[in-house]
Amino acid sequence: SLVEELFSNNKIQVLVCTSTLAWGVNLPSHLSIIKGTEYYGEKTKRYVDYVITDILQMMGRAGRPQYDQHGKAVILVHEPELLR
Repeated sequence: SLVEELFSNNKIQVLVCTSTLAWGVNLPSHLSIIKGTEYYGEKTKRYVDYVITDILQMMGRAGRPQYDQHGKAVILVHEPELLR
């Protein structure tokens, strides 16, 4: 898409997206910011934790070896989630 091309060519510095970007799209970044470790499950009608592989995949967008020497990932969570 146009947005992916602009981001890949450094014409867009920040890309906000859903968790689906973590799988199947090769858009490396310098920094990944993950807003929360849960998503709202349509079937269960409640918040569900992401599986660890999804979190790692989201984090893995940052610092891809062919593009950077290192990357950074930040996970933003509510305080109650820290206590689990």
